[in-house]
Amino acid sequence: MEIYTDILTLFFVLYCFAYNGFLFLYVLVKYRACDRTNELSSPAQDEWPILTIMIPALNEGQVLFNTVANLFAQRYPGTLEVLVIDDGSEDIAPLVTARLQREYSMLYVHRRERPEARHGKGEALNAGLRFLFEKFPHRPRQTWVIGVCDADGRLEESDFLEQVGLAFTDLSVNALQCGVRIRNRDKLLPALQDVEFIAFSWIVQWVRDKISGAVALGGNGQFIRADCLEILQPQGPWASWALTEDLEISIRLHQLKGQIRFLDRHVSQEGVEEWRALLKQRHRWAWGTLQVFSHHIASGALWKAEMPWLKKLDLYYYLTFWIVPFVVLISWGLAALSWLGYVELSNHFPVFFLLANSFSFWPTMALALYRTGMALWTIPHLVLLGTLYSYHWIPLLLLAWSDVLRKRKPRWLKTQRIYS
Repeated sequence: MEIYTDILTLFFVLYCFAYNGFLFLYVLVKYRACDRTNELSSPAQDEWPILTIMIPALNEGQVLFNTVANLFAQRYPGTLEVLVIDDGSEDIAPLVTARLQREYSMLYVHRRERPEARHGKGEALNAGLRFLFEKFPHRPRQTWVIGVCDADGRLEESDFLEQVGLAFTDLSVNALQCGVRIRNRDKLLPALQDVEFIAFSWIVQWVRDKISGAVALGGNGQFIRADCLEILQPQGPWASWALTEDLEISIRLHQLKGQIRFLDRHVSQEGVEEWRALLKQRHRWAWGTLQVFSHHIASGALWKAEMPWLKKLDLYYYLTFWIVPFVVLISWGLAALSWLGYVELSNHFPVFFLLANSFSFWPTMALALYRTGMALWTIPHLVLLGTLYSYHWIPLLLLAWSDVLRKRKPRWLKTQRIYS
């Protein structure tokens, strides 16, 4: 039996080779390290946005103190506040927050108890937002920016918050997302997660910021203008049904007049050091992505939304990229059948296309690692290991689709911390 695989080649040319090639060339030509700093004029002392950073915390007493101390150590000319949302912790977190309140006058704590507590990060963030709006009912929303930082998040550059404030002096900016690095990247599995964040997140977000504007918010290091959150508040604003509430709120923010920008600064977080814990975390991410796909793409809601066509097209690409691992799986299956002699594969494209489709992301990965300061001698083996590591998404997406189709009730599982 002869099977023509031209359609698979065309799919990979469009979804992988062309896209990766564009990313590589754009970053190669356009990215300059000196352009990382915002060139907007610094506002007067009383014109900086008020910046409130929310930290949702469930049994995070081990890491919470250093995270809050890191935030208050940042340089910010305006008003800086931190809200810790204690989501029913049963560890030493209450003792840590009491100590923090004694040390920092601009730290607030909102303690939640069961049965309201422990229903996921989205619910905790919504509760924190309600607390802030009730505490400051008359504060101007347009000049108030609310950030989200994970309990293990640490800002890596001293001008981080200053750059956030400068970005929001542009009133067209509704939200902002920064890059993410893995702090314990001296170990192999966390190092591969770091490669993943650099090669498949930082480079894509940076290019989207410059071209389509389809920047997506992440769970760590996101900042949103308070008036936008107020507009979305009747729906959450962070969707409690979504395991990836950050991605879901991104789609709705893109439907407002304004833009989401990417800040070329990094927040670091602790990487998972055990495969079992990593697979649980990534299963949640895969399931959450499919939830957002079903809600916004499969329903046709995003197609009807009013936004620039290039942004809409890029969001469609992003939210349908889960298809690629399944097509890879199909390709592997056909190759196995061919090797066993059950079918004969034919393709009209030259071998170059097969090689280009298979390895088109290698130059992009290498360039991204180089641009973020990786030593040259470490890049080749990180690219190879990062490629092998990325295949863990195939079984996880299969499992996630099984969860979606069986209409299983999502359960938000917290990632355990190891370090302080």
